[in-house]
Amino acid sequence: MKIKKTSPRRASTSPKSGGPMRQKGSSAAKAKVSMPSEAGQQTAEPSDEQIRMRAYFISERRRRFALPGDVDSDWLEAKRQLLSEIGPR
Repeated sequence: MKIKKTSPRRASTSPKSGGPMRQKGSSAAKAKVSMPSEAGQQTAEPSDEQIRMRAYFISERRRRFALPGDVDSDWLEAKRQLLSEIGPR
């Protein structure tokens, strides 16, 4: 009768067994991601592009419901809404 030599079992590192898991990219976890200066900060004044987009939707709503108004009032209403959302700074 021959006896087979077996190698000792290694401890499993899978989450199912509850063993320790290897950390993925420890240097990547420590790296700090810089955000563009505009992304994290809201200025006191909304940009013309933001006002233009909001005025467009206000204009569409005004046309759909046949409300009185014009382009200038849409622009002013859009700016007022955006300023109220940003709040005092």
